Amino acid sequence: MKKKCFVTGGAGLIGLEVCKELLRRGCEVHSYDVSAQFQRNKFNIPKSIILHEGSILDPFALQKGMKNCKYIFHLAAMLGVKYTEDNKLECLEINCTGTKNVLTAAVITKAYKILFASSSEVYGEPKSNPVSENFSTKGKTIYGISKMVGEEYCKSFNQDYNLKYTILRYFNTYGPSQKNKFVITKFINNVINNKSILINGNGKQLRSYMYVTDAAKVTVKTAFTSKTDNMVLNVGNGKKPINLKRLANKVIKITNKKTKIKIDYKFKQSDRNKNREIYKRYCNSTKIQKLLKWSPKVSLEEGIKNIIKKKTL
Repeated sequence: MKKKCFVTGGAGLIGLEVCKELLRRGCEVHSYDVSAQFQRNKFNIPKSIILHEGSILDPFALQKGMKNCKYIFHLAAMLGVKYTEDNKLECLEINCTGTKNVLTAAVITKAYKILFASSSEVYGEPKSNPVSENFSTKGKTIYGISKMVGEEYCKSFNQDYNLKYTILRYFNTYGPSQKNKFVITKFINNVINNKSILINGNGKQLRSYMYVTDAAKVTVKTAFTSKTDNMVLNVGNGKKPINLKRLANKVIKITNKKTKIKIDYKFKQSDRNKNREIYKRYCNSTKIQKLLKWSPKVSLEEGIKNIIKKKTL
């Protein structure tokens, strides 16, 4: 019998790839997202995916779409540090109340397990790196705080209703369908359009990046094993952290273009400001790698080339 799966944010960056991975595994896939997201990615959505238009703030639409689905992948959220900081109440409503609605619908429809997409933002600025799951959480942004609340809701619903969960803290996932406001796609978009690359801060901010297909594969793998029940796991590629200036130069080298790099120390056009900036944070994913015998496959160079190829078709 096919596993029936329900994916909120199913037309988003990770959500769409999760849907595709579920199809490859022979599952019946129900994708739940807002109309604008389905329209934005309409040419990339396989026809065999069952689409449900709706908001996670609509509990009845969630319950209707989730009916008979045993595995819930909750990936819908308001994203973007600046956007969420500028719209704090809306962020809390979508990311906190919306998550509570998804969990409630899962209990009502008798789902077996929920996979919750959290974020490395819950760690704030860590005291040391790489970051492991036992590090303290201290959200530095309203987005990070909203994800911490979502994690606590998952634990609470497990205690009260025995709904199994796995919390995945994603570190800097990127891919072709990502909006241009995020760093890798923004750098690539600027270079292929003959614009200079603007780096906010000193350019030494250190991150590790994971390609979206790697994220999707481990997300699905995590859901379908009892080994990860009621656990918190980091998801990322911490092997080769890279700072923003080196990342910009890598994009320029791969595209073989002569592009200028501009440094804005005052964060005038940044998604963050000096107070919200994270200067060093990258992933220790040893726990999930050992647990599932998994490791990321797509290198940063390969991922950048994939995005360039799709953007220049």
